[in-house]
Amino acid sequence: MRFLLLVGVLLTTIPVVSAISVTPGDDPPLETPWESLVPPEDLSGWKILGGTARYRVEDSVVIGQTTAGSPNTWLTTERQFGDFELEYEFLCDISLNSGVQIRSEAKGGSARGFQVEIDVDDKRKRFWSAGLYEEGDRGWIDDLKDNPEAQAAHKPHDWNHVRVVAMGAKMQTWLNGVPAAEVFDTRRLSGFIGLQVHGVGNRKEPLEIRWRGLRIRDLGLHHWSPVNPPPLSGWVEQLKLPEGCRTFRVDLAHDEDDGTVEFGWNKNHVKFTNDFARYSYRGEFKPTGELTGESSIAGGGK
Repeated sequence: MRFLLLVGVLLTTIPVVSAISVTPGDDPPLETPWESLVPPEDLSGWKILGGTARYRVEDSVVIGQTTAGSPNTWLTTERQFGDFELEYEFLCDISLNSGVQIRSEAKGGSARGFQVEIDVDDKRKRFWSAGLYEEGDRGWIDDLKDNPEAQAAHKPHDWNHVRVVAMGAKMQTWLNGVPAAEVFDTRRLSGFIGLQVHGVGNRKEPLEIRWRGLRIRDLGLHHWSPVNPPPLSGWVEQLKLPEGCRTFRVDLAHDEDDGTVEFGWNKNHVKFTNDFARYSYRGEFKPTGELTGESSIAGGGK
C-alpha cells in the first residue's frame, strides 16, 4: 500500500506547521560486512554504567556477574549505532534477569533506551526473551504475551540465539529463528549497545549472564529530512472535499525563513504530492490566533 501525507485545516485562525519529516524503514543491505562486537579482554572501547557488577571476557565469551547491593549495571559501547543488524547468543542463570540495550543513552547514571529482553525465569515461565522493553522510560513496548510461538522457542538452561534488525523506525527481533517482537517507533534512532546485569538486591551468591557470538552489521544512520521545502514545492490542493468545504488556496500560504510554513482558510486541505510506502513524520504546530476549530496531519492509503 502507498500512503500520502495530508494536512487538514479546519481553523478560522492560521496554524503554523514546521519540520514535518519522514524516515523510511528498509531491509538491511546484504553487502554490508559483519564485524565482531566482542569486547577485548581489557574492555577497551566499552564503559561500565550504573552499578558495580563485574564483567570479564574469556575465550570470546562476555561474562557478567552480579554483586550484592548493586543496582542495574551495563557494559556499553563507546561507539554509537543507528541502523544495524545484531546477532548474539546468551546463557543466563534462571534467577537472573538481563537484556541487551540498543539505541540507548546514559541518563542519571543509568541506561535509557530500548532493551532486547532476556527472560529465563522458570518459576514465572513467561519467557519473553527477545521482547522489546524501554528501559528508564515507557516500559514494555512489545512483550511476547500474544506470541506463544516465540515463548515456546525459548530453550531453558541452554544457549539461545537472538537476531535484531533496526532500520529507521522499524525494529524486529527473532529468538532461535522465530519472529519475536516488531516495533515501529521513532523516539530513538541511535545510541549505544549495552549488556545488562540486573541488580539482585543483597544476594551474596553471584549469578552470571553470558554472551557469545556478538557481531554486528553497521548500516549507518537515518535522519529526519524536511518535506516542506520552499516555496511549498511538492504541495498541491486536495480537490475532493465534502460539499460546502473550500479547497486550500496555495497563494494564501507562504514559507518562513525558519523552515515553517504558514497557511489558513476555512475548511480546507493540502497534501504532499509524493507517495510514501513506509514513513514516520513529526512536526510542530502553533495557532496564530484564537483557536476555534481543529486541525490534523494524517496519512492515508490510496
